[in-house]
Amino acid sequence: MTDANDEQPVLTEKRGQVFWITINRPARNNAINDHVTGGIAAGLKAAQADGDIRAVVLTGAGEKTFCAGGDLSPQPDGSPFRTEPSRPQLKLTDMFEAFEACTLPIVARVNGHALGGGFGLVCATDLAVGVKGARLGTPEVGVGLFPMTILPYMLRVLPRRKVLELCMRGTPWSAERAFEEGLLNAVADDHAGLDAVLDELLADIVKRSPTAIRLGKTAFHAIQDMTIKEAQQYTQLMLPIMAGTEDGKEGFAAFQQKRSPDWPNR
Repeated sequence: MTDANDEQPVLTEKRGQVFWITINRPARNNAINDHVTGGIAAGLKAAQADGDIRAVVLTGAGEKTFCAGGDLSPQPDGSPFRTEPSRPQLKLTDMFEAFEACTLPIVARVNGHALGGGFGLVCATDLAVGVKGARLGTPEVGVGLFPMTILPYMLRVLPRRKVLELCMRGTPWSAERAFEEGLLNAVADDHAGLDAVLDELLADIVKRSPTAIRLGKTAFHAIQDMTIKEAQQYTQLMLPIMAGTEDGKEGFAAFQQKRSPDWPNR
């Protein structure tokens, strides 16, 4: 079945200081294909290039599914993946590289089921809020696959044994369970509540120092692969750098003068 929205598989929109990226394939449960991965990557790059943007929201169209994972349409050889041996990198990998390069806070608005690659998208974001009734998991083992490309992100968000349980059993979590396990930051009763929770979260983020968040996220990503000694050396250099930024100076001056800061974003 062809989704009429495949002409615009990913929608982007600026809402004030927040850049929204919406997977727009509801008839296909917002499944991922090359057009979706390319659209998400392009959206992240556009948000990063816009100096007015303070945060990114990633969500799915409709109220049923955030993202059902890869669009597993069979290829002539029976495989669900189109690959070229001389260029083995998947478009999905290109998209995740765009996540890594984005220094803005990325928030997943999990408006429905997040499965397979959709679960990976939730893990790749910085924060995530979800709605009750959503199911989150990695069912790939049921069709003879394993969630290879999203494993690095799963392992950075969840404990090792939880990751293996999800991957080996293929049984998804409820949104409530995902919150208990630390995958979601908050769970709302319905979609109106989801947007209220999201708005509150974004309001806090956009009024903080964009420079502090940008440098802080960069440091967070850097030290997660370092030894403790390497991380100590790195962070002790980063702290005076941050204090010397114009945002750092403005934040300290505002604190001393008991006023709200006016962030230069430099």
